[in-house]
Amino acid sequence: MPKTRELSEGKRAQIIVLHSVGLSQVQIAKKIKCSRCAVQTTIKRYNDTKQFKSRSGRGRKRKTTAREDRYLKQNALKDRRQTAKELTVALRRNC
Repeated sequence: MPKTRELSEGKRAQIIVLHSVGLSQVQIAKKIKCSRCAVQTTIKRYNDTKQFKSRSGRGRKRKTTAREDRYLKQNALKDRRQTAKELTVALRRNC
């Protein structure tokens, strides 16, 4: 997981332009103010995909549906003393 946010598409485009002009990865990193590894990864990904945009579909997948979320929220608000375990049991029993 990255320690900082992803580079914007604009910065990625700048990296590719500077790389095509002939600047080294270290020079690009200093000019853009990001790590050399970020520059290297951006160039590698661009050479593979020919795109600047982020990959989609990353992150943890949802375990509950929107309907189950609504059910949990309603039950939690109805009885605020209910524990998470009790809510889970009620969810599995009713949905």
